[in-house]
Amino acid sequence: MSRNFEKPLTDLGKLNPNRIQNNILALFNSETRWHHNSRRVVFWYDPEGQFQDTFNELHLEGIEKYQLSDRPFSTKYHLLIEKPEQRFLLYAPFPEPKPEDNGLLDLQLAGLTFSADRAALIFADLGLKQRSLEQTIRQHLKFFNSKKRGESLYKMGLSPDTDRKGLLLAILSSVVGLKVPDAGLAIRKVLSAGLLESDNDLWQEIDRFDLVEAFWQWTAEHTQFTAKKRSLHKLFEQLLVTHFAKSLHGNVPDSLAPHIIPAGQRAYAFIDQWMRDRIDKDEWKNLSSQIAEELPVLEILQRLSPEIFCEAASFEDIDRVLLRRTVEAIRQREDLTPWRTWLQGRRTLFWFENYRHHYEAIEAAIALFSLKDRYPHGFSGDARELWQSYVGELHQFDRAYRQFIVQSDRAKGDILKKLSEIVENLYSQWYLDRLGEAWDKAMGERWELSGVLSQNQFYHHFVKPVLQKSDREKAFVIISDALRYEVASELQTQIQKELRGTIELKPLFGVLPSVTKLGMAALLPGTKLEWLRDRNDVLRDDLSTQGSFKRELVLNQLSQTAAKVLSAKDLLGMNTDQGREAVQPYRLIYIYHNVIDAIGDKAASEHQVLAACEEAIAELLRLVKRICNSLNGTRVFITADHGFLYQRRPLAEADKRSLPQGEAVLETHRRYVLIDPLQESHLPSDEGTHCYNLPYLSSNPVALVPRGNLRFALQGAGSQFVHGGASLQETCVPVLAYRHQRSTQTEEGRIQKVGVQVNVRVRRVTNNRFNLTLVQTEAVTGRWRARAVSVGLYTLETFDPITDIPTLELASDRPQPSDREQKIRLTIISTNPPTKGLLIVKDTDDDSELLRETWTINLGIVNDFGDF
Repeated sequence: MSRNFEKPLTDLGKLNPNRIQNNILALFNSETRWHHNSRRVVFWYDPEGQFQDTFNELHLEGIEKYQLSDRPFSTKYHLLIEKPEQRFLLYAPFPEPKPEDNGLLDLQLAGLTFSADRAALIFADLGLKQRSLEQTIRQHLKFFNSKKRGESLYKMGLSPDTDRKGLLLAILSSVVGLKVPDAGLAIRKVLSAGLLESDNDLWQEIDRFDLVEAFWQWTAEHTQFTAKKRSLHKLFEQLLVTHFAKSLHGNVPDSLAPHIIPAGQRAYAFIDQWMRDRIDKDEWKNLSSQIAEELPVLEILQRLSPEIFCEAASFEDIDRVLLRRTVEAIRQREDLTPWRTWLQGRRTLFWFENYRHHYEAIEAAIALFSLKDRYPHGFSGDARELWQSYVGELHQFDRAYRQFIVQSDRAKGDILKKLSEIVENLYSQWYLDRLGEAWDKAMGERWELSGVLSQNQFYHHFVKPVLQKSDREKAFVIISDALRYEVASELQTQIQKELRGTIELKPLFGVLPSVTKLGMAALLPGTKLEWLRDRNDVLRDDLSTQGSFKRELVLNQLSQTAAKVLSAKDLLGMNTDQGREAVQPYRLIYIYHNVIDAIGDKAASEHQVLAACEEAIAELLRLVKRICNSLNGTRVFITADHGFLYQRRPLAEADKRSLPQGEAVLETHRRYVLIDPLQESHLPSDEGTHCYNLPYLSSNPVALVPRGNLRFALQGAGSQFVHGGASLQETCVPVLAYRHQRSTQTEEGRIQKVGVQVNVRVRRVTNNRFNLTLVQTEAVTGRWRARAVSVGLYTLETFDPITDIPTLELASDRPQPSDREQKIRLTIISTNPPTKGLLIVKDTDDDSELLRETWTINLGIVNDFGDF
């Protein structure tokens, strides 16, 4: 706002002759203080005549000084008849007469009045019009005793038309440290300083400057708090309870009624805006916790159905109670459909981040039980059918279990303790046991699966065609140790979200034993595999594959292509120039990545292996981005040497089989024993094991593996993370085949955020709280990126919010638009909403408008606390 007086501020209201002369001149020359363009007359009343000498010494160019006496008619004759165009300063060394005794009242009303006491000078410095404000300033001169406070008020640039209420708000805002007058922020600042007046430093300042009544007046107007017995504690308590009550779908408990502000729209808006403020939300959080301890919030919530309070966010106890109720619903095997909706709605609410891990663990548990409901009779079918079922859906059991364990490990407190037990029972005792039993029954004596691509064929099926198609194409092969199929499926989703291109996830029938040295050899060019017991080595077409150096030799010799082996760690540590130099001479680059197995194979860290899967996903995503964006790669294959089995609950002794002994045993492990085929008949029979012939190994050893989820009994720790056996989790090896697409400048090719549409039949609001459905127009895949949006109704002219402004994350990768719909509930916060409003959806990153629609608002009779 423009300043009335174009001059620097010295001390606000400081008195001296030069200051008086300058202020009088500024008053005459101000374009904002005068209501007309006629000649200008200024009255100066000096009740005690103390400025007589100053008046005599004034030099005012173009302005005639005239001292008043008790002859108003002669004064009028001089001003109106003799000099009708002249500007006058009329000095009166006496008090201002009452209106009925003032013969010059008409002239005075057409002109302005100057005063030289401190309050008047402050009034002039602030550029105000209403003379009555001099008295307001006079009543609060203590505030102006500080140069710093005076300057802060001056810098607010008050409008000349500011009235008494506005001036007091400016003074109040200055006292609490604001740079502009703002009633809501001023109230927020005072409450944040503490709810006990005696310990609230800002309140002490408000009291010292006689602003208590001004504070309560502004509070009543801004929040509708009008309690007879006023206190900061009662103010915040009623604001918070009112906010809570308006979220309960009309089911307000009687015990809360005394704490509710009857006309609660402004109270709701005040708290809602505070909660969403990135800077001040922590102070609100602390105050909410304080009130929750004093009111029986927990008791109230425990008596309410979750569908009543699932959208409330006024108290942290809401999330705690909802989480406990959800756990109990899962334990009681209730219909979990509504619970999913209730939990999903919490993501945009205040306390979600405090309990993110709890919510995500519970969502994973619900996914597990929902999967189980689809298989009431367990698993059956021949080996091919079971394989296809695992690739199609059953691997999601492993993914949901992993996500539950990871999130529950990160969650604080004991809310998930009872849930962990039943999740473990479902996964370990039902899913792993039943799937393992069905798979063992379906498999024959030879480790082969007709119609399914073998891990031994990886290079010839995926890599060789790329190299043969063009002599310029490079093939990047990333082998991530122990990358299980379900982990690769999550990585696929991440790559689809982050990169432009096409990606397919294919399964390979992994080699047995499912261990690194055999799996790594099977992924190299060649056809023959030979297990060398004495050298702990596997030969590929008679060439050693032990270690990266030997594998690089195999790649160069058997692929007949310039090949290079790198570690993922080394490649990620290189800058762009170093990376390009490292791969430039080669067309075939094998990159070895080891995060999951490195954590799981150590007894001390195996309990962290599922969390390591998340780390592996993030690192592999970085690696693909580096290859495609910095190294100009377009064809990338991500695969694994083997998968793994893991369960959090330690295995009982009954789950361990005795380790075979004797000359027939060539090699032992927790999940396999290699047997000399010539001495297989000498082994004692064990119904808990399964023997497989291995046709792809030239020496034809026999693999003896524990059935299902069992282990061989070996001394030492580290039996929860295992691999080497024949389970689907260990031997369904993923291949992610990614073809990168270069970005283009065309509209069709450039990377964009997803769009949004509103899916409602009528653009009309008839209730204070109303739902609408947003549709994410594109799936987050390829060039389409996720987007966070805010949604709200605004006024047509000033764009002031009519409703609260919740946020929403548009990040679905589901292909069907109906699966990308999200419901959101808006609440009218205006006490007098207009009949028309703008529904505006904005991108929260830059506030750019994505959608603007005109809506009709017809509330009828307003019910503050109904479900509308």
